[in-house]
Amino acid sequence: MIKIEYLLNQTNLIVNKYNQLLDNTGGRYNIFNILGVTTEETRLHSAFISELLNPKGTHGLKEKPLEAFIKHCLDDDFHFQSFSAISKTEFYIGPKTKESGGKIDIIVLDNNNSAIIIENKINASDQERQMLRYNNHSRIYNSSRLLYLSIDGKAPSDYSTAGIDFEYKTISYKYEIHNWLIECKQIAVDFPLVREAISHYINLNKQLTNTSYMDEMNNEIVTFIMQSSENVQNAFELGKVLKDIKIKLQWEFWKQLEISLRKFGLELNDDDPKKVKHWKIKGFYEKQRKKDIYYGLWSEIYNKDGITIHWGCEIEDCIYYGFTIEKNGKGGVSNLDEFSLYREIIKDCDDRYQSSQYWLGWSYTSPKLNFREFNSKDIFDLTEKSKMNEIIEQISKKAYNDIKFVLDKINKLQ
Repeated sequence: MIKIEYLLNQTNLIVNKYNQLLDNTGGRYNIFNILGVTTEETRLHSAFISELLNPKGTHGLKEKPLEAFIKHCLDDDFHFQSFSAISKTEFYIGPKTKESGGKIDIIVLDNNNSAIIIENKINASDQERQMLRYNNHSRIYNSSRLLYLSIDGKAPSDYSTAGIDFEYKTISYKYEIHNWLIECKQIAVDFPLVREAISHYINLNKQLTNTSYMDEMNNEIVTFIMQSSENVQNAFELGKVLKDIKIKLQWEFWKQLEISLRKFGLELNDDDPKKVKHWKIKGFYEKQRKKDIYYGLWSEIYNKDGITIHWGCEIEDCIYYGFTIEKNGKGGVSNLDEFSLYREIIKDCDDRYQSSQYWLGWSYTSPKLNFREFNSKDIFDLTEKSKMNEIIEQISKKAYNDIKFVLDKINKLQ
């Protein structure tokens, strides 16, 4: 026990050293963090990347960033007329069906009818048959490349591809985008405002991919552990219980949240098949993510004339909450035109709510709690009862206030 405590203490000293370094050098400062847009796929990430890829962009670097992107992210045999290209975001390709339509996150087109199509995933889940629809659209071009961009380079789910094999390439913010941005920063050496904007985005990218100072710190921890066989043995003993720690902490979070929500008067649906269970949390850490692994706590807040609205708190990687709507028991209809007034009510309640096919409005908790990666102090602080209670009460109060606001507005529509 003493040896394990020594290992933990020495590791803690290394971690504290790098935290102090961040504090002393301003390494935590980032304009995108301050503006609260760090995970905004469309407003920040797609917009920033698309602007750099646009030879006619305001950066003044012409086609050089696009050429660097092709070098880092595409095949060597892909010929693209960079100087004539134009980049667009949210590119509409028609009404959504099973085989076609939707909005492409980023598309780059040249005068030879060639296209680079990018599906950009930060934290959003895959949409049904999304990559398949974009692949089908790519056939209208003389030549094209379809890219699936994610934090870590994961492949799209069968939900997105419909289980059909077709050609696409996975790229990641952690590797390809990072390396591309480093070269873009070098390209912009004589453009100070552009260079500094790219520098901020590189730092944000490191935070998103959990690589900000992490490589250096991890190397130092590994070097320390490998100084003796006892250190290595103790590290492996600790590693055996890490998954159990994650399961126990997440289970405690959900138990306390359920108690708190009930105190605020929410009637939770105990029979909901998506309700959190201990075995589901175990599966969360033991299985690869699948579309049916989502779970959480749900409360029916409105039911009239075939319209049912729920408030729910759910997990994918991070905890998020918001409102869903069903028509005659069928979900996945939140983005229909007939429910636009409901979406507006949710947005009026809090403009941070984002809508989708399955959500009238959803938002991450603040602070953001990533129970899959366990990569932030906010997650670790949940081991302290006072901090756990503070965050739980914050979520519960917001649920109570938002539900009251939404119901008051809906009742006025009647």
